[in-house]
Amino acid sequence: MRVSLLMSPLDLNAVRAWFPAFHSPTGNGWAFFENAGGAYVPRPVIDRLTRFMTEAKVQPGAPYPASALATHMMTEGAEAMAAFANTSPGALVIGADTSTNLHVLANALAPLFAPGDEIVVTNLDHESNITSWRRLTRTGATIREWRFDPETGALDIAGLEALLNENTRLVCLPHASNITGAVCDAARAVRLAHEAGALAVVDGVSHAPHALVDVAALDADAYAFSAYKVFGPHVGVMALRPELMGRLENQNHMYLAGTGALTLNPGGPPHELCAALAGVADYLEGLDRQHGGGADDPLRRRIVRLFAAFEGHQRALSARLLDGLAAAPGVRVIGAPTAGPTRSPTVAFVHDRLSSRAVVDALRARQVAARNGHFYAWRAIEALGLDPEDGIVRVSMVHYNTPDEVDRLLDALPRG
Repeated sequence: MRVSLLMSPLDLNAVRAWFPAFHSPTGNGWAFFENAGGAYVPRPVIDRLTRFMTEAKVQPGAPYPASALATHMMTEGAEAMAAFANTSPGALVIGADTSTNLHVLANALAPLFAPGDEIVVTNLDHESNITSWRRLTRTGATIREWRFDPETGALDIAGLEALLNENTRLVCLPHASNITGAVCDAARAVRLAHEAGALAVVDGVSHAPHALVDVAALDADAYAFSAYKVFGPHVGVMALRPELMGRLENQNHMYLAGTGALTLNPGGPPHELCAALAGVADYLEGLDRQHGGGADDPLRRRIVRLFAAFEGHQRALSARLLDGLAAAPGVRVIGAPTAGPTRSPTVAFVHDRLSSRAVVDALRARQVAARNGHFYAWRAIEALGLDPEDGIVRVSMVHYNTPDEVDRLLDALPRG
C-alpha cells in the first residue's frame, strides 16, 4: 500500500492535548520517560471505558440493548487492534497481558513437541518469551539459546542460522529489546525459521509503541504485544496465523474446542478493557485528521502515515538523548550509541560511580519519571555483567515526548 506521509510535522501541542495525564495531579509538571512500562492513554480510551462501565457492564451476546451495546463495543475494540497490527479480528487473542498470552500459547503447543525436538530462545528477551518455552522441556524437547552480543546489545542473525537444524521446531525472539533497544531483523528470523520447518513466535511488546506493526508482512506464527504500551488499557494482544489455530490444544472449556482464538483465551477477554481498545483507534484517527488526513481515509492508512511521523520524531529524540548521555560524565549507554532504524527509543544506561537506583532518585528529585532494575529481562542484565537487582536506568520515549523533556532529563543527571 502506497501511503503519503503527513503533510506537516508532528504537532506536539496537538498530540499532548489528547492525554489527560499531562494535566493530572500526579502527571502535571513531570517529564515521563517510563513509557516502556506503560504509556499514557488518550481521552477516547477513558471515554470508551466509562461508557462501557456505565451503559454496557453486562454479559455480551444477549438479545437486550445493554448486551447488544457490550457486544458492539467489544467488537470495535478487536477491530481497532486488528487494524493496528494489520491482521483480522478473528486472529486475535485479547487476554490479561502478554506474559499470560504466551504462557497459554506454550501450553497449547506442548502436544506438538517430542523428545529430540529443539526450541530456540534468546537471552535478550523479556522473560515471558523465555520461561514459557523453557518449561516445554517437560515434553522432552531441548532448549537452544540464541545469545546477543553484550558489546552491541543486539542479536546477530548468523547466531540463529548456526542453531537451526532439522530438529528445530520453534524459534522465539524479540522484535526489539526492552533493555538495549536493539531492533531485531524479525522478518529474516521468521523466514529462516520457516525454511527450517519451525514455527516462529515474536515478542513485539517493545516494538509496537514505536514502529509500525505489520503482522501480515512479517508472517510470524504468533505475534504478541501489550495494548497498555500502545496507549490503551492493560491487556495483551496476540495475533495468530490461521493455519496454526487448528493445531493448538484447546485451553478453554471443552465445548469451545475448535472455536479459533477463543480456545487460547480461558475465561474470554476482559470485556470493558476490550471495549476501551477502540479508543486507541479514535485517537489515531483524530490525530491524523488534525495533521491533514482525509475524512474518509481507512484507519490502517492513517496508522501507516502516523507511525512514519512517530518514528521520525522518536529518532530525533533518541539522537538528542544519546548525544547528551555520551557527553555526561560517568555515564555508559547500553547498546548502540547512535540513533537509527535498528535502535528503538528505549535507552538503558549505567553510571560508573553511582548505583542505578541513585541515578533514578536524582531524576525523580527533578520531576523526571524513570526507573531502574532488570525489567523482566534478568538474563540480559546478567549477560551484560550487571547486578539484576540494581540493573540499569531505563528511559523510553514515545511520540508525545518533547525535546525539552530530553534536555530536562540530561540536566537532571547527577554530576557526582
